[in-house]
Amino acid sequence: MDENTLFAIRNLFYSGNYTQVISETTSSRTRASANQATTHQLDLFLFRSLIATKNYTRVAQEITESHGLGLQALKAQAVYLDAVQSADAAGRDAALAHLRDLLLVHSPDDRQPEITALEVKVVVGQVLATEGLVEEALTVLLPHNNHLESVAVVVQIYLQMNRLDLARKEVEACKSWAEDAMLAQLMEAWVGLRTGGGDKYQNAYYIYEEIATSSTSPTVKSLIGEAVCNIQMGHYPEAEGILQEALSRDPTNTDAIVNQIVLSTLLSKPAEEISVLVQQLQSVAPNHSYLQDLDLKSSLFDRAAQRFAVA
Repeated sequence: MDENTLFAIRNLFYSGNYTQVISETTSSRTRASANQATTHQLDLFLFRSLIATKNYTRVAQEITESHGLGLQALKAQAVYLDAVQSADAAGRDAALAHLRDLLLVHSPDDRQPEITALEVKVVVGQVLATEGLVEEALTVLLPHNNHLESVAVVVQIYLQMNRLDLARKEVEACKSWAEDAMLAQLMEAWVGLRTGGGDKYQNAYYIYEEIATSSTSPTVKSLIGEAVCNIQMGHYPEAEGILQEALSRDPTNTDAIVNQIVLSTLLSKPAEEISVLVQQLQSVAPNHSYLQDLDLKSSLFDRAAQRFAVA
């Protein structure tokens, strides 16, 4: 298998075309001409796509002790996400502890220990960031040594910390060595959306539009990106049509549901309609950060209202 095929699989993954990645990485045609290093890359994108599609049990079952540390980290991530989904606090803590332990493990049979270490760090960094342990995540990920996926997680963390200056600095530096990479373009879109301004929003839209047209049909992920850009530009009817298409393809996609809630609020849709969307989100992701924030705001409002209640 040549580098072009692996490049295509990588871009399919970044664009959110996980079903196609699973198909390509498991085909006998792709596997037949792959050497050991390439087979490992195929396995990485296969299991990452299975995680993205919430096939946590399959990942946990198919990755065994014979697999390398990079794949062991993905197995631990799958176990972690499954525990989060099922509200299993003990399982969540155990998986997180195991991921931290993997940072200290070194396999004597590993021919590319530096690459393996980066693979593990990216997964651990993602999970730590999900836990809100952003400082620890940055300690794990930095220095990233121009490893593109590490940079992407670092940029996401900086945006999570509202450190737009640091995120922008990483993206600008990245342009000197990976400007044409799809992941680098996505990072530019993330930062542009947070920076704001007509040109930034428009440029981010063009990036998502280009990604959407790079395959036979746009993915839910790229559609959501286009919708967010349209919302920021005030193009609400366009955003609504795009989100409806995204939800028709994946009714349980939490990003699509949350953005539909936001858009419905901006469009002054009936409270009953918005309530249905909130209930839909509660059914698929009861611990979603949007719901937690909504509960907090509701609690604060009720507390404030009590101060003005008639005795």
